[in-house]
Amino acid sequence: MEKLTLKEKVAYRFILNEKLVYRHWYTRFLICGVDLARIRRVVSRIKNFYMWCDEWSKEGEAVQKLAEEALANGNDYTARCLFHEAVGCFHIAQHIYFINIDKKNRAQQKAQDNYVRAIALYPDAERPIRIEIPFRGAVIPGYLRYAGQPNRPMVIHINGLDNIKEAENHYLGGLITKAGINFFTFDGPGQGEMWTSMKMIADYEKAVSAIIDWFEVNNKYHIDLKRIGVSGWSFGGYLAPRVAAFDKRICCAISNGGLGYINLKMATRVNPIWARDLLHVTGLKSLAEAGEDWEEIDLKKAPPLDRPFLIFHGGKDVVVPNPREQVDYMMEWAVGAKELKWYPDGEHCCANYFDEVLPYTIDWFSRRLSE
Repeated sequence: MEKLTLKEKVAYRFILNEKLVYRHWYTRFLICGVDLARIRRVVSRIKNFYMWCDEWSKEGEAVQKLAEEALANGNDYTARCLFHEAVGCFHIAQHIYFINIDKKNRAQQKAQDNYVRAIALYPDAERPIRIEIPFRGAVIPGYLRYAGQPNRPMVIHINGLDNIKEAENHYLGGLITKAGINFFTFDGPGQGEMWTSMKMIADYEKAVSAIIDWFEVNNKYHIDLKRIGVSGWSFGGYLAPRVAAFDKRICCAISNGGLGYINLKMATRVNPIWARDLLHVTGLKSLAEAGEDWEEIDLKKAPPLDRPFLIFHGGKDVVVPNPREQVDYMMEWAVGAKELKWYPDGEHCCANYFDEVLPYTIDWFSRRLSE
């Protein structure tokens, strides 16, 4: 068990529940491949958040067993779907779960393992391609979703603090690839599979530049590397425009539910779970330890973004502090063509508007990456 603050104990015991929180997560869980009825069944068993990882891990084990039975009976497509659903269950199990990091890591490992088993059942032409990119003595692990034809552009998608490449990103990659755009999803420093080898770095843009460098040298898929876009949700919505600002090879950027700045003073006022998330990925013991690199996260420390920039944001985002102020800050910082899709009653990452956000994301990238 981790040592929790009083605020965290209160949040886990009394605030994180169906009425206040869980129901707002369901859309994101759905795009992880988990059925709505299954979500409701599991949540009904959870009396408080201390039970979260255990109950969702049990469900993941049950779904994995169903997948294995389907595979043994020659039902490959059923097995593939169920392995993906097991990925979703294990990913949900570790979602913002910082009560026991060993349990979190085990759930995440099982999500990764089930993903490998799921994609093994794809036809060769559709199978996500595992790629490992050397970076500062470690390896950036990722998956390329190939658009199926040469000379097509690529979108690089950047995780939020607690996302992994195998869950929501798989669904998003399927949509973007169908639009004829290659899609690369990865775990960067401090995220997912890479957390054990390297914690998050303040100059995260160097990791993405290393990815582009690798594709320039190893472009056997004939991707048009003159047409690269980046996207990111949540904290990835801060990282994506920052990365684009530093690397001129990137043509355009999308931020969904991101932020323009946050400092230690603000961080102490937000939900303590989100502060814990930042500590987890950076490897810090406390916010007071943040030092120069992390005491202030600020897009204006990066060069102004002079390429097309799209922002999605919601007025009822309870994760990002002062969402309208954050949007205005990002819009003021960017000096290229910029567009805002503002949803006054939108929740974090506009998850309650995914039916509009996701298709528009694809149209926007298709348009900007054809210019």
